[in-house]
Amino acid sequence: MQLRNKYYPYPVLVEGGEYYSNSTFTTSLRQQMDGYNIRLSIKSELTDKLLMEMVTLGDVVFVHHIECPQTCYRRVYTTKDELFEIVLRDNEVNGIVQICSFLVANRDIEKYTNDSFSADYRGWKFNIDKGCIMAVGRQYNLRINKIKDDLSDTSSIFSIVKDMDPTHTVMRVDLNNEKITIVLPGKTHSQYDMIKDYLDTQSVVHSMIIIPALVYTFSALKEAGDQLYEYDNKRWFRALKKACKGIEVEIDPEGIKNLDALVVSQQLLQSPLMNGVEYLALGGNNYED
Repeated sequence: MQLRNKYYPYPVLVEGGEYYSNSTFTTSLRQQMDGYNIRLSIKSELTDKLLMEMVTLGDVVFVHHIECPQTCYRRVYTTKDELFEIVLRDNEVNGIVQICSFLVANRDIEKYTNDSFSADYRGWKFNIDKGCIMAVGRQYNLRINKIKDDLSDTSSIFSIVKDMDPTHTVMRVDLNNEKITIVLPGKTHSQYDMIKDYLDTQSVVHSMIIIPALVYTFSALKEAGDQLYEYDNKRWFRALKKACKGIEVEIDPEGIKNLDALVVSQQLLQSPLMNGVEYLALGGNNYED
């Protein structure tokens, strides 16, 4: 949604407008990475006393319109709070994301007048219909670039193989190869092999196999500490560093100290736990032959 100059049949509080004196409505935006996703914090600052009272009463609300033309993502969020936060998922947006903020009438407002009207409108009264814009904030155009790389395809750094020792009943992880090698007991590997190519089961597989392997890997890197350089020649290590950098996590002797292995592992795989549990709760009804 691209804001354009527009004439209204009633006073609207807008930057550079002539309807109000000594009143402002401004918005500020902060963005940060949340795994592969983007967390937006939109702060609204309204200095008009009457309009702020109307927000408190619920007669007027803050409205944030978020749109991504490239992906056709379009949402409108209504809130009474001056601080609004939302997480844009990686698969929802790409390219330019437009954020526009408004004050909007939440009900019909009869005979609206405001002491902050400029001299030309002071004393006038206006009937405002529900849904009409009463103030316009700043528009932000964010450029969102996809940061997924090697970990979006787990086969690029993980190798899942069969344990040839029939007496072994637990999963093992080996970091001595070009890929992180996950060794599964014989029967378990055979069952995994049957379901690995189904999209519906990937979140379950990631939760049960890949995330524990990543937690093990991060734990080993923490133990290495200042000797992290010993892994520099490993393909999986270079790919993992690159993926972590994309979510603003540094894999170096200093950054690894305070790294939460479980949280970062889930972020790198877009938190598959919820989808995996939902799939199991539904009895695998989305499973297709």
